[in-house]
Amino acid sequence: MLLFYSILLGEDLVENRYIRYTLALLFATFFVYVIPWVELFGEEFHDIPHYITRIIYLKGGGDEAVYHGIGWLFSEPLWKGIIIAIGNLFEDYRAVLYGISFFIVFTYTSFLLKRVEFYIAMIFLFNPMMVHLFIEQIRISFAFSLVLIAYEIYRQSRVYFYLAVILLVMAPLIHTAIVVFYAIYAVLYYADSRVEDKKYYLVSIGIALSVALFIKYGANIILMMVGDRRANYEKVIESSSIAYSIAWFIISWILAAFAEFKEHQSRIVVAYAITVMSFFFFSSVLNMFAARFVAVIMPFIIIAISYLPKHFKQGTYLFLLAYNIYSFKYWLKLTLI
Repeated sequence: MLLFYSILLGEDLVENRYIRYTLALLFATFFVYVIPWVELFGEEFHDIPHYITRIIYLKGGGDEAVYHGIGWLFSEPLWKGIIIAIGNLFEDYRAVLYGISFFIVFTYTSFLLKRVEFYIAMIFLFNPMMVHLFIEQIRISFAFSLVLIAYEIYRQSRVYFYLAVILLVMAPLIHTAIVVFYAIYAVLYYADSRVEDKKYYLVSIGIALSVALFIKYGANIILMMVGDRRANYEKVIESSSIAYSIAWFIISWILAAFAEFKEHQSRIVVAYAITVMSFFFFSSVLNMFAARFVAVIMPFIIIAISYLPKHFKQGTYLFLLAYNIYSFKYWLKLTLI
């Protein structure tokens, strides 16, 4: 009962580490093991059978292409090692994959509860975009979970600096797209001390457009050169509609115009959120799928929104809440709304 009333009273509750972890455990359990997502969605998540098929194939001695040099780095060797370990150590592969999802949800939730109110975290981690990220797209979300842990370790104690570095190195070996997140941060960090005031956010939008153009026309050439299986990937996966992505572009402009903060590091967080949300919109215009990039950094987007003045923050939260409700309507094919 005390826990319930504490939640209603606001954010002081999540400042306690043990209670924060307890809430994260409860939410992860409810999200992964209680809600019957497959039955609600009406079909199996597409990536899960692919993971299981690959586990069975590799356990049976199946061969895959051998890469060297840069090609090896792009081949996500750590994820292959994890897949092989699952096949050798466990019988119920689906249960292990759901266990990974549980770890991901717990990491995202505990990271966010440290920084925003409980109800805000729950509302914006509970939407179709995050369901796909947590339950289906576990490679990229697991990799970014390591980034979040590394961030926490580095912020809490520089004594564990090398552990944070190890986690940051491991992440792109699980999913290569993490390199894109690193590159965006590096460019924003470089520009932070060289661009003043709101111009910095215009630069971040320009970076988003540049990254979208590079991935559309440049990255595919590199993937073809190293013989990567993801070459021409955009031809086999449907992009998100402009109508679906423009909401995030609107939020990015709201942040660019009105975000306020005290710490200098917060400026980079806001710019990071603006860049990725704008990248999603530009990718949709270029007919590329990029919704998962927004989902991956959702904690930073929610944190960035918290820097808005009170009325703009509340309005943006309501806007996103309505967006999530209608996303569920179309995702679950509801006719009641």
